[in-house]
Amino acid sequence: MEWSIPIQKLELGKIHPGSLQTTGKALTPLEYRDGPFALKHVNILLPPLAIREYDAATGKLALFLPDQSAIYQKLLALQESLLLLVHQHQKTWFPDSHRTKDQIQHFFQPFVEGNILQLYCPLQTSEKKYFFSIWKDNIWSCLTAPGVLQKGDVLRVALRLHGISYQTNPQTGSWTGRFRIQHKIMCMYHCGTKA
Repeated sequence: MEWSIPIQKLELGKIHPGSLQTTGKALTPLEYRDGPFALKHVNILLPPLAIREYDAATGKLALFLPDQSAIYQKLLALQESLLLLVHQHQKTWFPDSHRTKDQIQHFFQPFVEGNILQLYCPLQTSEKKYFFSIWKDNIWSCLTAPGVLQKGDVLRVALRLHGISYQTNPQTGSWTGRFRIQHKIMCMYHCGTKA
């Protein structure tokens, strides 16, 4: 069992980047430090949010964030703090990078756009090794069929932020400027359907 921090209690100043890892995909891991406790990943528990759209073919899950809500503001602040981390540490992680904050923001693939939280939630097939559980209809099951998630369903998502993932040139290893937050859904709780 791993601890998840409710988004309302998440303190942005306690999220710290690790060293750039270049084996496989370039990634700066994130951890959460709170006094004597250090969590290897940033695990967040979101409040119930309604599905705006789910594309089973691509795994794109769009959750509606109420305008100007505390949750919306916290997720936007989290996204901004991670952009700032990349801007501040770019020369350490990629010595040939001299991008402005605006350039960095331009190439970032955001997870909060407008009032939508965009997550990746693939269907689970025998070929894929990424599994998580969903609590729906009073049982735990895997997301194996396209109809399990529907527009308007209200979900509570436990989400892990692994780190910041960078696109690099395969020949030179230099950073292209593109990056995103590498995340994984740990589990979901179906809370009903929005009326």
